Amino acid sequence: MSLNTTKKSNKDSNTSEKVSFINAFKDPQKRSSIIYKTTTIIFTIIAAGFAFISIYPYLFSLIASLRKGMDVYSTGWKLSDLTLYAYNKIFFGMKSDESIQLIRWMGNTAFVSIISTLLTLLVASLGGYALARIEFPGKKFWFGLLLGVMMIPGQITLIPKYIIIAKFLGWTNSYIGLIVPFLFSAYFTFMMRQFFLSFPREVEEAAILDGMSRVGVFFKMVLPLSKAPLLSAGILIFMGSWGSYLWPKLLISKMPMYMLSQGMTVMMGGRYTATPSVQMATAIISTLPLIIIFMIFQKQFIGSIAKTGSKGV
Repeated sequence: MSLNTTKKSNKDSNTSEKVSFINAFKDPQKRSSIIYKTTTIIFTIIAAGFAFISIYPYLFSLIASLRKGMDVYSTGWKLSDLTLYAYNKIFFGMKSDESIQLIRWMGNTAFVSIISTLLTLLVASLGGYALARIEFPGKKFWFGLLLGVMMIPGQITLIPKYIIIAKFLGWTNSYIGLIVPFLFSAYFTFMMRQFFLSFPREVEEAAILDGMSRVGVFFKMVLPLSKAPLLSAGILIFMGSWGSYLWPKLLISKMPMYMLSQGMTVMMGGRYTATPSVQMATAIISTLPLIIIFMIFQKQFIGSIAKTGSKGV
């Protein structure tokens, strides 16, 4: 008798819950709240799935770099199997191998990337400021030419650029040959021009009335207040220069002058093909500076991308 009573009470409670849910769904405000929470959960699950798919190759590379020999391709592994063998080999076990100069290659890449970033930012800022603020003959023509250059793929200009740098100027196997050809960037010049269009003219006019020159206004006022777009452009330029492969491959033939991307190909095709964990560790080390820089400046980078170009052409 008590069992039947319990079943009946449970049935009544379930019925009352269904009725209350139906009544709540009839209320427009509660219905929108239910739909919002449901869609939020669904999209969160989908986003988490895509995030895992995107991160998985990096997780696989990291775990593979902590394993030894050919075991990196096996699916089964334990935490006790992980070792720092590959990293120990890279930093301490390759000193006797003259063909592997990883630290020097990283130094070359860091030097070229930093100098290229600073000089490209300077050239892009000067060009963007001139197009945004200074009136000069042929301004519209040069701006149209700038937009046209943005539409030309870089691969088309690669051969003429190589002929000029390598044949006419003789800048092969030199840092200047790696830096100078990429000092002008149509994209980042346009990006800085869009930012300077939204910069308040009143600040510049007040400084000019006080006797400051146009050059002084740019370097002492405009440039210090342009940290957001400079930061976002700098991160993109640095990442592009750090990961560059094709141009250094064409221009650099001496091993001590190799960039990191070239050095990694040497390791991929050399004696370390039998130790893929070393290759994976090299890839992790090469991408680590980019990850650290992006993590440090992530907030400013995303904010500057959202704000830059708010004013139309």
